[in-house]
Amino acid sequence: MKPLKTRITTYVAATIGLAISTASAVNNFYAPGDLVLFFQKQGGDTVYANLGAATTFRGSAAGAADGVNQINFIDINATLISAFGNGWAGDTSVFAGLAGVFNTSNTQSTLNNGDPARTIYVSRSRSTSGTVGTADSAAWTGFGSTAMTEMSTRITTQNSAFADPTGSNGYNAAQIVSPASVSLIDDQNPLILISGQILQGTAFNNFGGGVSQQGTAGDLGVFGGAGTAEFNLDLYRILARATGGTGIGNTFVNGQVDGPHRTGSYEGTITVNSAGQVSFIAIGAAASAYDTWIGTFTTITAPADKLPTADPDNDGANNLEEFGFDGNPESGSNSGMGQVQTVDADGDTQKDISLTLAVRSGATFSASGNDLVSTVIDEVTYRIEGSTDLATWDSAVSEVSPQIGSGSPSSGYVFKTFRLNAGNGLNGKGFLRATVVK
Repeated sequence: MKPLKTRITTYVAATIGLAISTASAVNNFYAPGDLVLFFQKQGGDTVYANLGAATTFRGSAAGAADGVNQINFIDINATLISAFGNGWAGDTSVFAGLAGVFNTSNTQSTLNNGDPARTIYVSRSRSTSGTVGTADSAAWTGFGSTAMTEMSTRITTQNSAFADPTGSNGYNAAQIVSPASVSLIDDQNPLILISGQILQGTAFNNFGGGVSQQGTAGDLGVFGGAGTAEFNLDLYRILARATGGTGIGNTFVNGQVDGPHRTGSYEGTITVNSAGQVSFIAIGAAASAYDTWIGTFTTITAPADKLPTADPDNDGANNLEEFGFDGNPESGSNSGMGQVQTVDADGDTQKDISLTLAVRSGATFSASGNDLVSTVIDEVTYRIEGSTDLATWDSAVSEVSPQIGSGSPSSGYVFKTFRLNAGNGLNGKGFLRATVVK
């Protein structure tokens, strides 16, 4: 009998489900408690960008369920170009910072999503790219009750420009460019020019040295899933009142989310890439296996090309598929390691239709109906399916042990071999396919 060709229909095709927050993190109009990302240039325009409720980014406070990664959840490139020109990403005279507060009251007993009034969210510049998921700046600390009131009042003054959609300022969108002559950012976050050097003044009257990060001529390196960053801003939450009690004074009502009193707790890092895309990497978020893998391909530099859904080498397999099957996203001729074989895979002297694939080390497979499905490994799951007609994928598949592939996969991968049960003896058509999902 003439052997029939085995076909891998889509052994590097994937369905991708990424947990990316979009509209839920962005408001078109400012509301008290929103976190504002602001940009300023000495003697030039300023930019407001509303990121949505600050408590969305809370992650380190005890019992808080918020603070998940949000990748490229807002794009402000057009506004930054309008304000600072096409070269804004490499302009060392552009500064960026974060600030948000719900209320300035010292006596209000109403919580805002677990936060007391006067709970301040504010940034501090990272000194280096550092370790993803941990702070790389000193926490803000040493504030008293008067300072909390003063800082919250000044942050409200700066951010409330968004709350005037019909007034003289006309700030009515998520991203706003305002002339320097009417900029509240310049008032609350002064920049000082001394002997040709731009320095930050004391922001919000109590943050010595400013809360912003100065732009650099180059980038700050890759920052986890956010990709290559132009600005990295550590976000701190400063709790106005202590926890564990009721009433006013230094305690607050039950239901308050826990945290240190009047000392900044690191909540995560807001990044801005050179394409004006804003991301948030939460506290404790380590670089994933995918992030580490994509970072080894040095010719892939654009943040958009690093995404799992991207296909920078235009070979029809996206980055997640290449990651799952040991491909090379820089090479259009290598979309993954797979070997089609017609050999005796089960020791019964009859040839089988089989497929050997490179998968992430540690993946184990078990039956799910007639399919084989892997355990979750490095945040991906594999599924192996069989068919005898390409119309339905319900033909039983088995794993062959030991695997029968030739050669060796890359570090971090192992070969696994699968056979189509109905293909034993090559007495009819048979097809195998493998998919990977995140």
